[in-house]
Amino acid sequence: MKLNLGTFEVKDVILHTETMFANGVLNIDAQEVRELVLQDANLADVRIDIVKPGEAKRIIHVLDVLEPRIKIGGDVQSFPGFLSPPKTVGYGTTYRLGGVAVVESARLPWDSGGLLIPREGLIDMVGPGKHYSPFHETINIVLSFDLAEGISDVEYDHSIRAAGIKVSRYLAETVRELTPPVLETFSIEQQRSDLPNVVYIHQCQSQGTYAHTYCYGRHMYENLPTVINPNEMMDGALVSGNYAYACFKTPTYLHLNNPVVRELYKGHGVDHNFAGVIIARGHNYTFDEKLRSAQFAAKLAKELRSHGAVITWEGGGNSVIEAMQTVKACEELGIKTVIIAYEMGGPDGEGIALLDSVEEADAIVSAGSIEKRIKLPPLTPVGGAKLRLAREMGGIEVDAAGELEFEISHEMYCGANQTGFGLLTARDY
Repeated sequence: MKLNLGTFEVKDVILHTETMFANGVLNIDAQEVRELVLQDANLADVRIDIVKPGEAKRIIHVLDVLEPRIKIGGDVQSFPGFLSPPKTVGYGTTYRLGGVAVVESARLPWDSGGLLIPREGLIDMVGPGKHYSPFHETINIVLSFDLAEGISDVEYDHSIRAAGIKVSRYLAETVRELTPPVLETFSIEQQRSDLPNVVYIHQCQSQGTYAHTYCYGRHMYENLPTVINPNEMMDGALVSGNYAYACFKTPTYLHLNNPVVRELYKGHGVDHNFAGVIIARGHNYTFDEKLRSAQFAAKLAKELRSHGAVITWEGGGNSVIEAMQTVKACEELGIKTVIIAYEMGGPDGEGIALLDSVEEADAIVSAGSIEKRIKLPPLTPVGGAKLRLAREMGGIEVDAAGELEFEISHEMYCGANQTGFGLLTARDY
């Protein structure tokens, strides 16, 4: 499987009367975007804002983030399984708009309650908050949705995801007939017998509506660990629908641009053979289910003749158990492991850093602590005027433009991301 990935780097985005890409500038006809989105009656309205690096702005109610991509030639579409049949991707030619992101923003209902409600997600473009989300470095096309009344959670969830995919494809159409300045080819077909084999075990959150990850249009709730080609990840096979906790989230943008996949490709044929990707569901509900998932992932890694494994997971403390059991199972099969993990530890760092661990987990890369106090300056909000916080206390609305202070970083979008995308770490002195 060979994927040719062409990149058009976007230097600026402008709202215009015509949607086109030229000389590094993406012009967007906002009215056309509105008409495209509002074909869905579940969405009452949408506002389009362009938020650029260095602007004193704060994007709120952030749900998923996507990158504009389009398949060139053939009958296979980007993000298969949603607006097109679930045909295999990861081969042929795909074009992407680099340096730009489509950001979905909406106040989804809290009626269902529980842990899986869509909680607040913030992207600060400047100030100390910017260090929690690398999306302060992208030009963000923010789609702020107003929802029609009386629709189910499942329908809202589907409509917003479909709208983000539609807009991403629509924007990427601007480069279909152009020649990309950068064209990279990705393939793991060539393997060297003198190098060790390394597999990536990518554990995703998939628990229910507003907390799912989708593979070829189908949620991963009942999936056993599955082997896929890394090119499938890079070409839109995985789409996020997880809005439960913003700091732990792996948005679709990151499934497409996963830093672990990129690093393993850099070393492929030089330091190691990239043996493939194993995707698994985290947040199983019993220990036996967690153990089953971990054992199956390790078995697949052994079937791929792996000597080493990089393991990441999405979500909070529940999912760390599967990850640690996967470490243990791999190590028992002679597969050396390294994991990327956020930390806890309390404000002074003296508490328990990980909610679970195993003796075999002796190579851990820190993605920083979620339990440090954060103080954010006043910024102009995009996506609404009020933050929604503390649902467990009945819900509190706070002025999004004002100075903010949080005890922990749950609201900071990708602030504890464990794919290596974040800007935070922790060091022991």
